[in-house]
Amino acid sequence: MNMDLEKYFDTVNQSKLIEVLSRTIKDGRVISLIHKYLRAGVVIKHKKRLLENIQ
Repeated sequence: MNMDLEKYFDTVNQSKLIEVLSRTIKDGRVISLIHKYLRAGVVIKHKKRLLENIQ
């Protein structure tokens, strides 16, 4: 099975993902890091592109 995870994270509901992860991960610092990572965006050809939460 071939998957494109990059495109998956462009479409995932990030709020829901954080909510689900928070049920299992009790350390708020880890949840905070994941949330920051999701909001960080990417650099493509020397330009920062923010990943938008498509719901």
